[in-house]
Amino acid sequence: MPNRKRNKAINLRMTEEEYVFFQDQYEKSEMKNQTDFFLAVLRNKPITVIEDLKPMLVELKRQGNNLNQIARALNEFGGVPEDSLKGVLRSCYAAYRALLALEVD
Repeated sequence: MPNRKRNKAINLRMTEEEYVFFQDQYEKSEMKNQTDFFLAVLRNKPITVIEDLKPMLVELKRQGNNLNQIARALNEFGGVPEDSLKGVLRSCYAAYRALLALEVD
C-alpha cells in the first residue's frame, strides 16, 4: 500500500503484568514496530516465536565462520588438516539434529 497514511490513534491501558507480557511478546515477534504487531494480532496472522532459535542461529553463524576459514585455507595453502574438517562436520550434524528437534506449531 504505497502512500498509506496512519492518522488514527488508539489509547490502550494495561496493568503492569499485562504490559510486561505485551512487551515480551512484542520483542519475541521481532516485528519492526508495535503498530505492525497489533495489526498482525488483529488480522489473525500467525506470530511465531521459537524460543530455542536464537542460540541455534548463533551456532550456525559460528559454523559459517568455520567454513569460511576452511575455504580460505584451501585456497591459500591447498589443504586443511583432516581433524579440523571432522570437527566442523560434527558441529554441523549437531546443529542439524537440534533444528530437527525444534517443535513448531
